[in-house]
Amino acid sequence: MVNDQLEQVHKALNDVIDPHMGVSIVDMGMVKRVEATLDDEVYVGIVNPCVGCPALEIILADIRKEVGKLDGVIKVKARVEWGHQWDKEDISCEGRARAARHGYVI
Repeated sequence: MVNDQLEQVHKALNDVIDPHMGVSIVDMGMVKRVEATLDDEVYVGIVNPCVGCPALEIILADIRKEVGKLDGVIKVKARVEWGHQWDKEDISCEGRARAARHGYVI
């Protein structure tokens, strides 16, 4: 994969929504790592804002689904990177605005 393809992965991740907040995982600041191999596999590492989040498996499945739609992607691995911490400061301005529309104050 080349840089253009990695950009497409990042765009696809904008379509993965945290179901609790109604905000993309990109705007939530959950995406910590995106890597691609020469054999067209993609790895997406995220942080989880809520330990024990019941939506975690849904989010990981949505990552695999959205990134897997991209041309040239053969396999998608999505995992929580427990060595990283999420902080509410990681939320983008757009993410804060969308969360506010869903009734969350951040």
